[in-house]
Amino acid sequence: MSQESSAQHQPPFDVPSVEEMAALLPQYAFEKLAAFGGMGAVYRGRQVSLDRPVAIKILPPEFGRQEDFADRFKSEARAMAKLNHTHIVGVYDFGITTEGHLYLVMEWVEGQTLHTLIQNGSIPVRKAASLAMQLCDALAFAHHHKILHRDIKPGNIMISEDDQVKVADFGLARPITGEAEENPFGTPDYAAPEILGKGAVDQRADIFAAGVVLYEMLTGRVPQQPRRSVQEFAPLSPRWDELIDRATHADPAKRFQDVGEFRAHIAMLINQSAQAVGVVAVSEDESKTVGAFKPLNLVLIAAGVIVIGIVLSMMFKAEPVPEVALTQDTSTLPPQADKPEQESEEKKVKEPVVVVPVVEPEVKPPEAAPPAEKMVAVVPVPVPEPVPAVVPAMVPRPAPAEMAVVVPVKPPPPETPLEAILRLEERDPELAQLVTEFGTDWLANTEIDAASEMQSLADKYIPALQRGLSSVVLQQRDFVLSEISHIANHEPLSEPDLLWPEVLKTLRKAYDAQSEAIQGRARMAAQKMRSAQCEVVLEMASVRAAAGKAEAAKRAEVVAAELAKLKTAPSLKALKRNVAGSMGVGSARASEPVR
Repeated sequence: MSQESSAQHQPPFDVPSVEEMAALLPQYAFEKLAAFGGMGAVYRGRQVSLDRPVAIKILPPEFGRQEDFADRFKSEARAMAKLNHTHIVGVYDFGITTEGHLYLVMEWVEGQTLHTLIQNGSIPVRKAASLAMQLCDALAFAHHHKILHRDIKPGNIMISEDDQVKVADFGLARPITGEAEENPFGTPDYAAPEILGKGAVDQRADIFAAGVVLYEMLTGRVPQQPRRSVQEFAPLSPRWDELIDRATHADPAKRFQDVGEFRAHIAMLINQSAQAVGVVAVSEDESKTVGAFKPLNLVLIAAGVIVIGIVLSMMFKAEPVPEVALTQDTSTLPPQADKPEQESEEKKVKEPVVVVPVVEPEVKPPEAAPPAEKMVAVVPVPVPEPVPAVVPAMVPRPAPAEMAVVVPVKPPPPETPLEAILRLEERDPELAQLVTEFGTDWLANTEIDAASEMQSLADKYIPALQRGLSSVVLQQRDFVLSEISHIANHEPLSEPDLLWPEVLKTLRKAYDAQSEAIQGRARMAAQKMRSAQCEVVLEMASVRAAAGKAEAAKRAEVVAAELAKLKTAPSLKALKRNVAGSMGVGSARASEPVR
């Protein structure tokens, strides 16, 4: 899906027309020639059987004529089809045409290539870092499945309309074996020296190419020899040069050995660049002279520590919890208030009766009336006088009087909590509107949302971890880098490990204490607001009960009880989901009206 070349230029090989491709692969409706490069051409089409857009890439016929290449292509296409990842273009089908074109059918991505994005102007550093980390995620997944891309470059990286990376063109991919490159394919500007030199190739070749891509995103050009600093093109830290130097080192042994490590360093730098001015960085050269300080140096360092302590204390706003560099345990949080108990009141309903007129049929005697046990009351029916033995012919018999029978009618069953919540909008718009207003008030309460405070804590925790790296031995650096990566990407943190360096244990203990304090304050604010909202609903129930609206009062009591059980912001949707889950009703049925 490379768009490195415009379809308006002369292709480097005899590219079939759309009509010719339609004849070669009739199962696809070809729409246009989207792009081509030295290794193939890409068409936009539609898979007729599934009616979905696809990208069909073909290789020049000479590759299809090489039996070894064709066999390996088919084997690796099957492996690539298993690479189901968010940042990798999906492979749907592969094969060879009657003209000898090896082809791949892939997911069509609406967007543009990274090559086009770079050509359109400079990319902000945070966006470049985000795209680079997504690229690393895709490569890490492929490497985990023993697949090497071998042709990473901006033209093979699609950027969707929502800035999501999609790595395409695995047409040169092969299993990671560490074997030498017999045929150095790829693009020279992005190819690692071992590829061009036909040396042993592994995942570090993809890391080299990813480093070149990062440099190009930051500077708008591919690196030359000698490579110019990124600071000549953008006001960035010199650490970006150090990062790219390591990723693109000519010696594979001196590069990042794993793409996940490369990603962690990108995350570390982008978060470091966002810190407030005044953070003191400790260089590795300084760490080597810790035991050789002169008295003057000790005075200066002591003064610096005092200044840093004052700055940090101001940043934490004198909270009664330890700063990131401290190990003091935080005080326990106040216990949560008990939830309001549910109040219920059963109202007796008098059983109504209905008077039903019953007419006795002419052919039945009075005894044919309904059995007494099915009647509440029977009105006496006058019995006709005996008929004389001799009666004139055809004398009509008088019609019997009507008999009134009282039949009991059962009242409708009381409304269950599930029915009350699921049909709240239909049966009680006033109460439904009140719940909606509760949700709006909840979201407007800044004390409940702890996200900004947690982000501020993370912005202090990451630099502290970075400073701690200088005192950590090489074998333990990965623990600190992993912690930085998790914090930077808002991922769950790992459980403390006995193998952690002491500096990480100390910093994590302080972080956990302050995190719990922040979240504890948010929980208290949420509990206070939830209690107040439940009291409002219970007051409404009392008013309704006093007005003789027993059913409406009971419904308000049910809503108050369910509001008290919520763990999230109040809303009609949350109430329905909560009551359905507590009563064992599936989520699909929770949205259906009760009949």
